[in-house]
Amino acid sequence: MESEPGEAKLPRVLGPWTAFCVVVGSVIGSGIFIVPARVAGNVPYLGGIAFVWIVGGLFSMAGALTLAELAAMLPSAGGPYVYLREAFGRLPAFLFGWTEFLGIRTGSIATLAAAFGLNFAFVVPPPNGLNFVAWQTIAAVVAIIVLATVNVIGTRIGGRVQVVGTALKIGALVTMIVLPFVLGKADPKLLTPMAPAAYDSSLLSGIMLAMISVLWTYDGWVNAAALAEEIKEPGKNIPRALILGLFALIAIYLGMTLLYHMVLPISLIQNGPGIVSARYLERLIGSQGPLLISAVIMASTFITLNGNALSGPRAYFAMARDGLFPKGLCTVDPKHQTPANAIIAQTVWAVILTVAASAFLLIKPPETGLPRGIATAWEILHKKPLYDVLYTYVIFGGTIFYGLAIVSVFVLRVKRPDLPRPYKTWGYPFTPLLYTLASLFLLGSMLYESLGESLAGLAIVAAGLPAYLIFSRRSRAGRVT
Repeated sequence: MESEPGEAKLPRVLGPWTAFCVVVGSVIGSGIFIVPARVAGNVPYLGGIAFVWIVGGLFSMAGALTLAELAAMLPSAGGPYVYLREAFGRLPAFLFGWTEFLGIRTGSIATLAAAFGLNFAFVVPPPNGLNFVAWQTIAAVVAIIVLATVNVIGTRIGGRVQVVGTALKIGALVTMIVLPFVLGKADPKLLTPMAPAAYDSSLLSGIMLAMISVLWTYDGWVNAAALAEEIKEPGKNIPRALILGLFALIAIYLGMTLLYHMVLPISLIQNGPGIVSARYLERLIGSQGPLLISAVIMASTFITLNGNALSGPRAYFAMARDGLFPKGLCTVDPKHQTPANAIIAQTVWAVILTVAASAFLLIKPPETGLPRGIATAWEILHKKPLYDVLYTYVIFGGTIFYGLAIVSVFVLRVKRPDLPRPYKTWGYPFTPLLYTLASLFLLGSMLYESLGESLAGLAIVAAGLPAYLIFSRRSRAGRVT
C-alpha cells in the first residue's frame, strides 16, 4: 500500500538496473573471498561443499521469489517492516525495525566496514607509530561516513555508485573465474574428495555450520524491497531484480568456489595462511596476488556498504512515518529528496559499533574488578575480529524476521485478497513453505551450535518490547491531540 496523502514520500528515481545492482552489489561483499575456507573446514569434501552453496542459494531464491510478490503488492519504503505490519500488526513490525537498527543492518555495516578497513590497511599500510587496528578502524569509519554522505546528497547518486561499482565487482569476479583456464592452471583432479570417508553425526553438524557461513554471503537480497517506494514500476522491476539477481549470485558463488578448488588442494584451502582468495591469486599470478585481492575485497565491500547505506534507512523512515520511531527520521530533505535523518542515525550507530569493537580489540580486559560474564565477553571480543563476532548474530536476527516476512505472504493471501498482485510467487505455496521450514531448521541449528551469539540476537529483539510501549503510547497521544 502506498503512503497516505500528506505523509512524507520518497520520489521514484531508481530504474531496473539499479534495482538489480542493489540485489547483487549488496550481497557480494567480502564473504566469497573468505567463507569458502570455513565451508571446506566444516565440510571437507567437494560434493558437500557444492551442496551447501547450491542449497544456500536455493534457500535464498525461495525467499526472493516470495518477497517479490510482497514488494510488488506493497511498494512502500521499509520492505519487511511493511509486510510484517500489514500481516501481523505494529508490534512484530516494530521489533523488526528495532532489531534492524540495533543489530541486523548496522551490525552488517560494521562488519563490512571492518573487512574494508582490514584490506585498506594491507593496501595502504598505517603511518609509522600508528597501531594497525586503529588504522583499520579509521578507514572503516571514513568509508561509512563517505557513503552516508553520498546517499544523503542524492538517491540517484547512491544508485549510480551502486551500478558502476557492481559492474566492476562482477567483472573482477568473472576475471578470477576465467583466469585459471587462460593460464592453464585449472586442474579438475583437485576436485577431491567428492564424498566423505564415513557418515556420522558430525556430518550434519558440519553442514549446518557451513550453511550459516554461506547464508551470510547471500545476505542482502532483501535490500531491493526496502527501496520499493523509490523504484520505478515496482510491480515489474522488483520481481525481475530479485529473481535475476539470485540466479546471478548462485552462478558466481558456485563458479568461484569450484575454481578455488581447481587451483588449490582442499587441505590448503582449509589450513593455509591468509584468506583463500589471496592464496588463489598468489598461485595464479605470483607474489602480487595477495595485495591485488586485498584491493578487490576493499572495493567490493565498499559497494556493499553503499547498498546498505542506500536501503537500510528506509525501514526507520517507515517506522517514523507510522509514529513508531523518532518523528524526525521520516523527514525528507527538501533539497536532496532523501531520508537524510534516517541515514545519519544509521551511520552514527554503525560507527559506534565499529569503534566499540575495535576498542575491545585494542584494550585488554582488566584481570580483576569485573563481573565474570562481562570479563568473559570482553576476553572474547579482545581476541576475535569484528567480522567473526557479528556475522552469526546478524544472520540469526535476520533469519527470524525474514522468515516472518515470508510467512506474511500466506497471511495476506487470506487477509487482503483485494490487494493488486502484479507478480505472484512462483511455486506457491511450496516456495514460501520451503523457506519457512528451512528458516526454522536453521534457527534451531544456530541456537545449538552458536548459543551465545544467538541469545545475544534474541536479547536485542526482547529489548524492543519496552521501547515499543513507549513509542506506541506517544503515537496514540499524538493522534488524540
